[in-house]
Amino acid sequence: LLCFLYYRWKSYIDGLDNLNIKGLRVKKEEFKLQAFADDMVFFIEDPLETGEHLMNELGKYGEVAGLKINKQKMKLLSKNLTKLQQIELEEKTGLETVKKIKYLDIW
Repeated sequence: LLCFLYYRWKSYIDGLDNLNIKGLRVKKEEFKLQAFADDMVFFIEDPLETGEHLMNELGKYGEVAGLKINKQKMKLLSKNLTKLQQIELEEKTGLETVKKIKYLDIW
């Protein structure tokens, strides 16, 4: 079931090649999602704009798939944002900004 949900979500996110959700670009590749089992990491550019769109799309997908997003388990790790921008991002997304994240038992 998790593989199916991951595949469906990945297909959904990859299909969002619109201007609302911009992934991290490395050379010619664009990365938006890294997933293992039920753990997911999203890479987004311009988080003040893209973050809110991503949260909206997560909510829409969750409704269709019958899943609920647990925002207490979600964190934001930002780079090159001022404290005021981090606060704005937290307000837009409803998520906490942190300095480090543990993913797959690695800090």
